[in-house]
Amino acid sequence: MACELSADVTALTISDAYVPLKDDATATFEATIKNPYKLVEGTGDLAGKKVLQKDVTAVKADFQRVGETSWNDATIEQVPAPAAGAQTAAPADVKVKGSFKINKDNKDGKWSVRVLVTRDGATKEACKEVTVDPKVKFVSAAVTDPVVITTAGDTEVQVRASVVGADSVKGKLYATDGGDSIDVTLEKGNGATSWYADTYFDYSFTTGSWTLELEASRGGQALEVKTADTFTVRKGSSKKASSKISFDVTANKVKKGKAVRLYGKVYRGSRAYSGKMVALYYKKKGGSWKFAYYVKANSSGKYSKTLKPKFDAYWRAAVSGTGKTYGSKSGYEYVDVR
Repeated sequence: MACELSADVTALTISDAYVPLKDDATATFEATIKNPYKLVEGTGDLAGKKVLQKDVTAVKADFQRVGETSWNDATIEQVPAPAAGAQTAAPADVKVKGSFKINKDNKDGKWSVRVLVTRDGATKEACKEVTVDPKVKFVSAAVTDPVVITTAGDTEVQVRASVVGADSVKGKLYATDGGDSIDVTLEKGNGATSWYADTYFDYSFTTGSWTLELEASRGGQALEVKTADTFTVRKGSSKKASSKISFDVTANKVKKGKAVRLYGKVYRGSRAYSGKMVALYYKKKGGSWKFAYYVKANSSGKYSKTLKPKFDAYWRAAVSGTGKTYGSKSGYEYVDVR
């Protein structure tokens, strides 16, 4: 039987549903029940007048996990008692709330929530699919590397991360041998798993090896990644400019045979790096970075490459250094070919 609403339940909205890291998560929902009351003849002091009476005598709810055939009990409110006294019309609908539990061992994916309404002795059902998001999972992260600090001004540092299932991601950049540290709050990117933050280092920051630590959370439960990435901070001469390069993709999921565009902008110092050759690299899961294409930045420093990927891979961009400019590489994006 198809999972769909009915004449009795005209709307079914389901809140944030996800597989938790540890403690059970409670997913809540709200059902809109049509014509829950009816007008009947009053008795006693209300004789000759109309009063409300429940037309829906029972409400039940259950849910079905992905891959299951049986239903599990959910909790749901009953239709409340009708307003007392004489009435001229019955309310068109009423909203009742319910909930169900999701535990850490459940599978994410398409679940079903069902509401059963009993009226005049007959029970009818309404159903709606809900996407239960996966458990929070760290995939990858990248920080500008190297970070070249100069006396000419602050140096921008880009933090990029790929995290599944999170609703917030925080990070800490710190000198591995002690000293400076800086906290960042990452924002949600365009991709389903993309998160980003930009910060700045000045000439006083500790040089040497640095580490990125991440904390990804959902529903008050957090996953800590102590070493999400490592990078180097070094001092440079103000006579040699730093470079930086941004990178993004038009889609993180693409059907095989369909095109996706890789694009971004390259800078020398704070200005566009006009005409610079940009190298594009890919890396399959568990593999190493491999060169794929060269593309030339235009007069505004912007570059773009459209391709039809044949396999799942991470992609990133890089520019080589020169005698007057440091090289740099971007963060990376994952493209899932389906």
